[in-house]
Amino acid sequence: MDDELLSLEAELKNLRPAAPSARLAGKVERALAEPAPVAFTPAPAVIVRRPSRAWWLYASALPVAAAVTFLLVVTARRTPPARAEAVAVAEPAAPMFKPVAAENVLYAVRDEGLVTLDDGTAARRERLQYVDTITWRNPRTNASVRWTVPREEVRVVPVKFQ
Repeated sequence: MDDELLSLEAELKNLRPAAPSARLAGKVERALAEPAPVAFTPAPAVIVRRPSRAWWLYASALPVAAAVTFLLVVTARRTPPARAEAVAVAEPAAPMFKPVAAENVLYAVRDEGLVTLDDGTAARRERLQYVDTITWRNPRTNASVRWTVPREEVRVVPVKFQ
């Protein structure tokens, strides 16, 4: 195999490129003698835009809007809440959200092999990974909240050898 590669390498070293034909040389000379075509278009004239005469109106609108918003927020916080004229018997408030669904999804189990417990017995350790999802729903508005949290369990299962 090495002999084949060495002979191929020697053969490639002896190769030389062929000389260009007279026709090709003539085409190259004519192409170099011609002026180069323009490859770009001139840029359009630059248009200068001046700001509008009412720029002060736009510049003053933002601070005015901020001041009005600030005043509305401050006055809204200072107004006392409206009191009901008639006092009704207070009913216990129903909870806004009630749990309606709970699910535990096991997505990974890893066997960590045999371990020896403190009392000398053999046991197998397993690591289980879950995703717990609990859903609450508001019966009045039918709004729902979903809470998802990962959970990991490590189990030690005694092993009996027979």
